Amino acid sequence: MILWLRREPWQGFVLLLAPVLLVVLLYSVFSPRSPTDLTVALVDEDHSSLSRSIGRALAATPAAQLHSYPDRASAVQSLRRGESYALVQIPAGFSADLRHGLRPTIELRYNGTYLLMARRLLTPLQQALAATLQQPAQLALAAKGLPLAATGDQLNPVQVQFTPLFNRGLDYAQFLLPPLALAAWQLCALLSMLNLLQRPAPRGSTKQQLTGLLLWQALLAAVGMALMLPLLALPTGAPWWPLWLASLPMLLPLLLLALLLHRSGREATQQASTAAALLSPAFAYMGVTMPTADMPLGAQWWGQLIPSSHYLPLLQHYRASAVLEWWSLWPLLLPLPILVMLWRKLQ
Repeated sequence: MILWLRREPWQGFVLLLAPVLLVVLLYSVFSPRSPTDLTVALVDEDHSSLSRSIGRALAATPAAQLHSYPDRASAVQSLRRGESYALVQIPAGFSADLRHGLRPTIELRYNGTYLLMARRLLTPLQQALAATLQQPAQLALAAKGLPLAATGDQLNPVQVQFTPLFNRGLDYAQFLLPPLALAAWQLCALLSMLNLLQRPAPRGSTKQQLTGLLLWQALLAAVGMALMLPLLALPTGAPWWPLWLASLPMLLPLLLLALLLHRSGREATQQASTAAALLSPAFAYMGVTMPTADMPLGAQWWGQLIPSSHYLPLLQHYRASAVLEWWSLWPLLLPLPILVMLWRKLQ
């Protein structure tokens, strides 16, 4: 086997180095976890004690790094140039208008081009502004004769709670790295199968070599999950090995695809290109960044052909409730009859 891998350096790279290098590279990108210290432009035209309190509250937000600008025009330019991700403008006379029971407006703008950055900033900024303005608003209502105990219900008749379901800590490493690693693993597994079918080892039948390859990919999945256990964010006491067992059926459609591409008679590079083209949108079709139900019908059909699309809902449900929904893997077993037929024809 070692001599064969020396003669086939590409196979050795796909089997040994490619999954590790891809995961390490992805982790280096998302290791900062949740984005912090995102630049926010502040324009304080009021220059009152209340506006300074608002500035301190915004500066205390971990996601924001406040940068003061003398006027609105310069702050807008910084937003357009990408130097800041959001803009907060406190107009002149804001505190005076609030004391007189008027309805002054604080302008909050954000750069919607950077979706993740905007989502990371918008809610903390709104909460910081609401918390700072609640006390003077309560005093203004009390000055009009409303009992102080009733001002809270008057200001906030409905309490809104923001709780991310699958990313409670807004940790992008925990949120993005497991599905990205899953997509990289299935692509490397398919490429290794194609390479083995094109250039098998001199000893042993093709069935034996494919069986050994499947066992090796199962071992890689187990080692990968064990090493990524902190990023899986499983409930307390929930074991990780059921997730590994649930990942093994993903190898069945990958093996079927490899056998079909091999029997197509195309060149090895064309087969690898076709496999990469089919699996390259795996991360997008998992429904991590966009619900698959809102995608075009063609994209939904394409996503159903990718094994990871059926595994990720099981992973998310297990991370949320420690209950494994095995029935969600049934689409991965549909190719089994065709796979058995092709397997029998192998030497």
